[in-house]
Amino acid sequence: MLVHRITIALATALLLVATTAWAEPFPSRPVTLVVPYGAGGTTDISARQLAKLAEPILGQPVVVENHPGGGGINAMRSVARATPDGYTLIATTSSPSFVTPALRDVGYDPIQDFLPLLNYSGPYHGVLINADSPYRTLDELLEAARNGTRLTYATAGALSGARLSFTALSRETHADLQHVPFDGASSATAALLGHHVDIALVPAYRDLVNDGRLRLLAVLDDERDPDFPSIPTLAQSGHDIEFPSIVALMAPRGTPAGRIDTLRDAFTQAASSDAFAKVMKKLNQPVRLMSGEALEAVIEKNLADYRELASELKK
Repeated sequence: MLVHRITIALATALLLVATTAWAEPFPSRPVTLVVPYGAGGTTDISARQLAKLAEPILGQPVVVENHPGGGGINAMRSVARATPDGYTLIATTSSPSFVTPALRDVGYDPIQDFLPLLNYSGPYHGVLINADSPYRTLDELLEAARNGTRLTYATAGALSGARLSFTALSRETHADLQHVPFDGASSATAALLGHHVDIALVPAYRDLVNDGRLRLLAVLDDERDPDFPSIPTLAQSGHDIEFPSIVALMAPRGTPAGRIDTLRDAFTQAASSDAFAKVMKKLNQPVRLMSGEALEAVIEKNLADYRELASELKK
């Protein structure tokens, strides 16, 4: 009888401890925000500013940790396996979210393993040539490539979404467009400025276009760049191709809904602030807010689209 009472008492105590721990205010300790790239890049700088602005709203520090490697895959894999308690988030981009997972096994499922909080940016990617190039429009460039002119284009990597999009464009238009991969957008831009390639598919081009050094022929995204409203997208140029770009916050799938709501509210307020807009303007990056639900739909659609595109390119 005594043993029975002791067992009940212990069970009750354990239940109270578990209930109290789960019911504690959230967050009650620092939140970790993982950036899957090295320090100093635009994703890192914007994530750090977002974290700084969210801290007073959450009432806890938001600690940014850089986990570079594998084009973002290593960090995504790590966060996918993290405890889904709201204390580990990731600031991710298009490539590890739906481009690379469409091409090969990455050790995580972008849909099953992650819950999107919000999208807060997404740089526009342009089809750029040097200002002294003879081509004034995308059609002129493609026409030349169809008629014996071998043109090279640079991107930020062999598995970049921009590369896949332009490969599809090359096949669709029968244009001789040869890919030259670089280890980042800045290197690809430098190659274009140095006349080592004919075209570059890169973001952060505003100042170079405004300074008259580069010419913007088209935008790869699903909408026009507000800084260059007269420049069409690929789709508006008659090609059913686009490269949507995201910069988003995600949590491991299974994080409690209440904690997701708290995090989403805090980071949305931060991303909507004038202070964040000023930092993004200095970075030549747009603020592009999208709800978690809308972001999830974008990831699902583009994961399917890139899988289909990758399958077509293998034929």
